[in-house]
Amino acid sequence: MSMLLDNDILARFTQVNVITGLALLVFGMILAIFSGKIAKLIRKKEKIEPNDKVFLGIKAFALAIILASLIVMIIE
Repeated sequence: MSMLLDNDILARFTQVNVITGLALLVFGMILAIFSGKIAKLIRKKEKIEPNDKVFLGIKAFALAIILASLIVMIIE
């Protein structure tokens, strides 16, 4: 808890777990944003329905990665 209250934010951002968490966060966000295009590539269709299983699976996987990144960043 004391690490969150310190003024030395650079020390917090240079920790290995925070860097790893940020990398996972970026990967999860990119996966979530481009999940429609990825589903189109996998299905080889022009239009993907919002309830498509591949589309929803990619979105769920991206959400799991984002949640894992938050947990990794919190753990010291």
